Amino acid sequence: MKKFFALLIAVMMVFGVFSAAVADETPAYKIAIMTGTTSQGEEEYYAATSLAEQYPDIVIHDTYPDNFSSEVETTISKLIAFASDPEVKAIIFVQAVQGATAAFTQILNDMGRDDILLIAGVPAEDPADISAVTDIVLANDEIGCGYQVADLASQWDCDVLVHYSFARHLSYETIVAKRDAMKATAESYGIEFIERDCPDPTGDAGMSGAQAAVLEDIPKVMEEYAGKKVCFYCTNCGLQVALQQAIVNQANAYYALPCCPSPYHGFQEAFGLTATYGDIDGAIKNLANYLNEHDAINRFSTWSLPVNMSMINAGFSYACAYAEGKTDGKVDMDVLSQCFAEAAGSEIELGTYVDASGVEYDNYLLIALEPINFADYLD
Repeated sequence: MKKFFALLIAVMMVFGVFSAAVADETPAYKIAIMTGTTSQGEEEYYAATSLAEQYPDIVIHDTYPDNFSSEVETTISKLIAFASDPEVKAIIFVQAVQGATAAFTQILNDMGRDDILLIAGVPAEDPADISAVTDIVLANDEIGCGYQVADLASQWDCDVLVHYSFARHLSYETIVAKRDAMKATAESYGIEFIERDCPDPTGDAGMSGAQAAVLEDIPKVMEEYAGKKVCFYCTNCGLQVALQQAIVNQANAYYALPCCPSPYHGFQEAFGLTATYGDIDGAIKNLANYLNEHDAINRFSTWSLPVNMSMINAGFSYACAYAEGKTDGKVDMDVLSQCFAEAAGSEIELGTYVDASGVEYDNYLLIALEPINFADYLD
């Protein structure tokens, strides 16, 4: 993977990020944001609704269905509705679930709206497809996360690494690449790698059924590997809560990273904590104290930055600059890097995606951070 820039930035609150493009006078443009509901991505939903509340004359927000994999047409129709408004100059789609490529293709080709800036975050579709019709694609460094999970399992002296997923996710190129990197690295450390099926939350069992299945399965795994240290990973956002709840009560169970690494990804709901979105360090400290009280301080990790939220905030700032003619075309890396620097509040490293055949996608940008040690945040 070729990295093209690294940013060292000052600490700022996540929601204190907006470009000078947002002036006192109401701009003659709108920015549309599509997110999931709180059941799949609470932090993205909160970021979008916060922007809509602060800038009601600029931001339009809508959500895709919880059962998005079986209601693709609904997602597409909502994105098309955004583009039907001539004042909409940018669409930010995070998480960009199935339907993004089809909708963006229609917006560009059938509607002729090549003036709209299209930003897709956390894409669910193959890089070659989504990058061909999207101006800027933003994603976590999936393959890098695979290495990180295995590295953490090794540092914790784990004997086993369990990977939970299901058929739909294992049809995604990047998720498969992450799993393969995780497996190869784990086995290089002498860690047994186990693939375990879990229900798809968009299936008949729904989210609650899928969560219940994971909650029931983790104690069975720990019994099967009694006396061994077991690290768990799951590819689905909504199942992180179940993983976290089950793992914290198992003395030899470990949790390296959420699928979308963040201090907010499931933890607050899992542990009954307040989600202090405006105070990232405070949120991490609350987590550290909780984990310490439950003898799990050295069994959990995540990233220090809510990456999906930063995609929306940086994307909004960049979209405003684009709508006001302050970027050099649709992809201005200097302006985008500045927007991320303002949005993130910590060091960020971005790279470009390179597939297994060596093809590099210049507009498919990867975000990577180092895992944190919660012990560093104890009061």
